[in-house]
Amino acid sequence: MLPVTEPETDAFLRAFESCTLPKERWTHAAHIFTGACFVHGLGEAAAIAHMRVCIRRFNESVGGKNTETSGYHETITLFWIKLLSALLRAQTNSIARATFAALAVERFATDRALLSRYYDFDVVNSVEARRAWIPPTLTTLEECSIQ
Repeated sequence: MLPVTEPETDAFLRAFESCTLPKERWTHAAHIFTGACFVHGLGEAAAIAHMRVCIRRFNESVGGKNTETSGYHETITLFWIKLLSALLRAQTNSIARATFAALAVERFATDRALLSRYYDFDVVNSVEARRAWIPPTLTTLEECSIQ
C-alpha cells in the first residue's frame, strides 16, 4: 500500500532513501510514486540525480546487483522522471506532493504498454539503454514534451 498523507509520504521516502523500506514494498507503483515526489520537490534534474543514487543503493541493500542485465536502468529512470515532469507541468493549479504522486500512480501504474509507445525496440532488455540515456524513438514522446 502506498502512502496517502504527507506524513506517510515523508516516512515512505525516508525508508526508501535510508534503505529500510522492505523489498516487497518497492513495486512499479512505488517507483512512480517516489519519482513523482522527487520531481515535485526537487525538479527534474535533481530528481534524476537523486533517483540514480537511491535506486542503485537500494538495489544493493536488498541483495540486488546493478549490472548490464539487472538493477538500475538509466533510460527507464530518466524516461519516467521526464514523463513525471511533463505531468507536473501540465497541472494548471498548484498541487500537493502526495496528491501529485497519487495522480501519477493512477495515471501510469497499470499501463504496461507505455514504453512500447515511446520506443521502437525492447528498451527494458537493452544493455545500451541500461547504461546510458536513449531518447524515445517514437514521436509520441515529442507530443508529450519529453526529450
